[in-house]
Amino acid sequence: MRYKYTIFLVILLLGTFFISGHFFHSTKAAGQFAPMNVGDLPPLIRVSQLLGSDHANRTLQMSVGLKMHNQDQLNRLLHDLYNPSSPRYHQFLSVDEFAQQFGPTTDQQQAVKDYLTQKGFSVTRTYPNHLLIDFSGRESLAEQVFGVTINDYKSPPGRDFFANANVPTLPAYLASYINFIGGLDNANQFYHPPITSQNYSSSTNPNAGNCPSAGQGGGGGGISGSQVAYIPSQFARAYNYDGLHSAGLQGEGQTVGVFELDGYSLSDVKAYTQCFGGGNVPIQNVVLDGFNSQPGAGAVEVELDMELILSMAPKLSKLIVYEAPNTTQGYNDEFARIVSDRTPVISVSWGDCEKNMGQQEVQQENKYFQEAAAQGQSILVASGDSGSSSCFQLQAGGSGFDTSLNADDPAAQPFVTAVGGTTLTLASNNSYQSESVWNGGLLGGAGGGGISQFWKQPAWQKGPGVQNSYSNGMRETPDVSLDADPATGYPIYCTAGSTCSGGLGGGTGGWLTVGGTSAAAPMWAAMIALTNEEAAHQGKGRLGFLNPALYKIASGNHYNSDFHDITPPSNPGTPSNNDELGFNGGAYPVTNAYDMATGWGSFNATRLAADLVAQR
Repeated sequence: MRYKYTIFLVILLLGTFFISGHFFHSTKAAGQFAPMNVGDLPPLIRVSQLLGSDHANRTLQMSVGLKMHNQDQLNRLLHDLYNPSSPRYHQFLSVDEFAQQFGPTTDQQQAVKDYLTQKGFSVTRTYPNHLLIDFSGRESLAEQVFGVTINDYKSPPGRDFFANANVPTLPAYLASYINFIGGLDNANQFYHPPITSQNYSSSTNPNAGNCPSAGQGGGGGGISGSQVAYIPSQFARAYNYDGLHSAGLQGEGQTVGVFELDGYSLSDVKAYTQCFGGGNVPIQNVVLDGFNSQPGAGAVEVELDMELILSMAPKLSKLIVYEAPNTTQGYNDEFARIVSDRTPVISVSWGDCEKNMGQQEVQQENKYFQEAAAQGQSILVASGDSGSSSCFQLQAGGSGFDTSLNADDPAAQPFVTAVGGTTLTLASNNSYQSESVWNGGLLGGAGGGGISQFWKQPAWQKGPGVQNSYSNGMRETPDVSLDADPATGYPIYCTAGSTCSGGLGGGTGGWLTVGGTSAAAPMWAAMIALTNEEAAHQGKGRLGFLNPALYKIASGNHYNSDFHDITPPSNPGTPSNNDELGFNGGAYPVTNAYDMATGWGSFNATRLAADLVAQR
């Protein structure tokens, strides 16, 4: 009897075990398919007018961003790659090595692709790093699969856009390694078009056959009024590109890429190079997401970037023009392609203020920039042209303008070099005389700078002036600067796109004088290309991420020989801060050494290049 009871008890217990086990696994499986939030809402919808939704059949171009692996190991690697005392110093990774060590797994990528395909989407592109998957489908399908409602809105300045009204979701088993879904909105329009001063005066025919003459240090030059247009030879002398050029460094063996969200006219660029050189440099167009490459309102930006780089590095082996639509999708795809190509030097003149960017969007960007640093790519980014009020724009309901303190993205990202703006004054022999912070006052533009709301202050960001009365433990911008004032601007040739005509002074296009930090960034990019050329001559590799070396040099004994420190002015009429609008109490002021108006200042190209190569 006891034996039968024992058997009965064992059977009962086993039955309970199997029932419990089955229940446990069923619960786990159910949990894997439970919806989990992925991404966030576009900040712009909070201040925009709801218009409704009637575009269910609209086709959306979308993307999914996957999380990286081994972040702690990547952090250590990035530290060692830029630590001269480490045996791993500048032992940069290939694209495949980065993908294998830190990218999502092939299985994870395939699982996401399978899910999207099974739901009815078309997967259109993947990347070697596995960080991004592009796909397309109808808006109604996206609403159903991601559990969102997509509405139409009107922004405070009056631009119509669409956006998801709630946070997208995915099954938990997928959401655990996805942190971004892009393309459910087109709220962000990235900008930074250079500030066009005016056409050359009627005494200088704005045609391609008439090259601009050198501007005079006291004003006048080739344009009317008090404006000054310094031609490339003047910038080359003032910032000592001349020393690099005379040493035979003109870009041979080097490649520079420009990040663009508009098209350009090749005939414009050729007209410019007929005057200022660089006409033999091969230009490669990398066109993404079906962009038609036609020059639009932002063509002046594209042509500015190209022309300035060619003028300072006229024997580059290649200039790559990356082009995509001005959308979140195009923006991400372009950076994903740039890191996949491992292009050594990149100039970026497009961005938006951080306040307009979603948390997951800036996190997605950050993955590209970490990869770029690990692969030895140098990324120079314009810091913005609205001074310390990077979000300067009309507020909801037309109730005024956003004048709050804001930094710019991607300039505030911790793995790029943010380039701010100055006003350059030359001596009568075109040598460097002086420099001040660029601040043209209300609507006149000012060099962008400030404190990030997303990124903690990196370990490399240290030195005299970095810790100041405004510091709060977050990333500070800009890192460096160069001339960006349209009143001491750059002549470019531009006839394509609406912004090539008009500007603050009117005109019809042709030879224009422009400014903005989107001029300073490509000038820095050209200098880094020449420095990479010198490093190659010495049997050394590319510089890669610049900031650890820049801050180390600026904090040392060579600061005053390698940089022009923008110091507090003695003339009361000279700007002393980058508070363009005057609503922020003079934030941020120019100080000795580092400040958030001009960073460490501008460069003496020859001397800084020598010290950068010596560190390498």
